[in-house]
Amino acid sequence: MTPKALLFVLGWFAILAAVGTLMHIDLIDRRYYPDQQQEHSAIIKHSASAPYQYRILQPALVEVVLRASRAKRHTTAYDLLFMGSYAAIRFFAILTTFAAVFFSLRLTWTADMALFATTALAAFIPFTYRYYYYQPTSVVEMAFFGLGLLTVCTRTPSALLPLVAIGTLNRETMCFIPFMYFLYWLPKLWQKEWVWLVVSALAWIVIFVGLRVLWPAHSNLTSVSKSLSKNLTLSRGYLDLITILAPSILVFLRARQLPAPYLRLALCSFPWLLLHFFTATWYEIRYFMPVLIWLLPSLVFVYSKEGSMMENAKSVGGNAVFRAPQPYR
Repeated sequence: MTPKALLFVLGWFAILAAVGTLMHIDLIDRRYYPDQQQEHSAIIKHSASAPYQYRILQPALVEVVLRASRAKRHTTAYDLLFMGSYAAIRFFAILTTFAAVFFSLRLTWTADMALFATTALAAFIPFTYRYYYYQPTSVVEMAFFGLGLLTVCTRTPSALLPLVAIGTLNRETMCFIPFMYFLYWLPKLWQKEWVWLVVSALAWIVIFVGLRVLWPAHSNLTSVSKSLSKNLTLSRGYLDLITILAPSILVFLRARQLPAPYLRLALCSFPWLLLHFFTATWYEIRYFMPVLIWLLPSLVFVYSKEGSMMENAKSVGGNAVFRAPQPYR
């Protein structure tokens, strides 16, 4: 891929990231700004409810900017810096997601196919701006899982530790990154990969437990009984859930055709769905963007296979044999 073509691709992703960021400002940030400030302040003062008490990465970064500017609360400068700082994080998180996913898919498929798949992923992002007022963790979580996919596809186990260590300060679900690496490379794991997997898992445990010891929360919003009650009785949002998980249906209809690593990666979705069924409210569909990232290699495989079979059939009377892209390099 030429530098000029790469610059075009990254420019396109920057446009998509800007669109997603501006839509969030219009739909969420301007509408719920006072509530966002209140939640931000509670996290900074370590008085928020669990689990938000421990998701300190973004509030801490934004607070550094606010304090460095010395802008006073309830002033226009403060408000613009507050909203602008969160918007900047969102922009770079979305851009990072697209770039990481593109380069992951580019390892196996053409640039055109990788660009198409990444743009398709972008189409789902505005759909997730529903049913919340302050959840900046979700978009950064998506970026970490995009980087996690790149780590898996490039087989770079040393990247697991920083991803888990930093990402857990944003949301607790970073334990899934070593898990997806483990599942993808399971039959061929090297000794050094086992070491990095264990080290990253231990880092997650230390940070997860350490935050709760350091800043105990006065209340906990996570309740298995309440989550189960809502998810089993509320009809609200089930159409949204079905829509965002529809790609998984396409994948599992072709499960037998998939390379084993792609199928195992897609299977990360099941523990993820169970976790959020028991501990969260399903209709908040922002939770399911990582699932789409896990499904993308399988979706591209199925799409490229079907397309190539059709082209081969047209060109040689249906007697061509499709050669699937190899998931290992």
